[in-house]
Amino acid sequence: MGEGDGCMSVVIEFLAGRGADSEGRMIGEIQGRPEIWLESRHDFIQWLFPLPEPSGANPDAPLLTRADAAAIAGDGALKAALLASVDAMARLYGLHRAGALFARGPAFPGPFRDWLGPIDHNHLRLTRILRCLSLCGLVETADGLRRLLDEIAAAEALGAWGLSLKYWRDAGAWPAHWTAPGG
Repeated sequence: MGEGDGCMSVVIEFLAGRGADSEGRMIGEIQGRPEIWLESRHDFIQWLFPLPEPSGANPDAPLLTRADAAAIAGDGALKAALLASVDAMARLYGLHRAGALFARGPAFPGPFRDWLGPIDHNHLRLTRILRCLSLCGLVETADGLRRLLDEIAAAEALGAWGLSLKYWRDAGAWPAHWTAPGG
């Protein structure tokens, strides 16, 4: 299932709902899981939001390739699958998305307030979400989430968020080993 051999990649098959993750779960199953499951598990986020860099938390997760990112950016159904994953994770944080705009939802900050504290695994998840969205052609959505996170950092953060804010600002950087868009 390599690039250019006519086969769909594992990333595309998963996002399209035609393939399972390394634990046999389909994307819709993960997106529908309750918040306690989303908070306590660390082996799914890499599938919902693949990146070109390997994950220390889930070495079985596939890597996003330049071809995958281009395919997602050009396919409305694949972008919709990514956005459904964004909505599932936004639910965990008590956030609401309308198009590319994000706001605090009625359940803000969600059932687990820990993410408002200093950097934790949820800050890493948010970095992953921002980076995946940016690389896969959903830059406006990533920017909308980043703007809300900046607002939350100024108003509700319960600890030092400086490092997280830096990572979130840099999340859209193009990988050095990829050819830049239009390049």
